[in-house]
Amino acid sequence: MTRSISSDHALDLGAKLGALLQDSEKRADLVKDPGTTLAALGAKSDLTILADTADTVHLVIPANIDAARVAAEDEAYFEELGRQALGACLYEDVPQ
Repeated sequence: MTRSISSDHALDLGAKLGALLQDSEKRADLVKDPGTTLAALGAKSDLTILADTADTVHLVIPANIDAARVAAEDEAYFEELGRQALGACLYEDVPQ
C-alpha cells in the first residue's frame, strides 16, 4: 500500500526541511533526534535520517522502477533515475 501526499504539503515540508538544514544547530538536532524534529515539522517521525559526511555519501535507490522503460532502454528515464538517486550526493564543497 502506498500513501501519497498533496503537492502543497510536500512543498511546504520541503521548504521547512530546507530552512532547517541551513541552520547547523537544527541540522544537528535532526540527526540526533529525528523523530521529535520531524514530528515538529509535520512529517512522519519514523523516517530514516542519513547525514552525508566528508567520508560518506548516501545513494538513495528509488523504490519503484518502470520495468517497461528499462526494457526499452529509455535513456531519458535512466537520466531521470540518476538525477533522483544522485541529486543530493554531488558537492562542490565537501560537507564536514
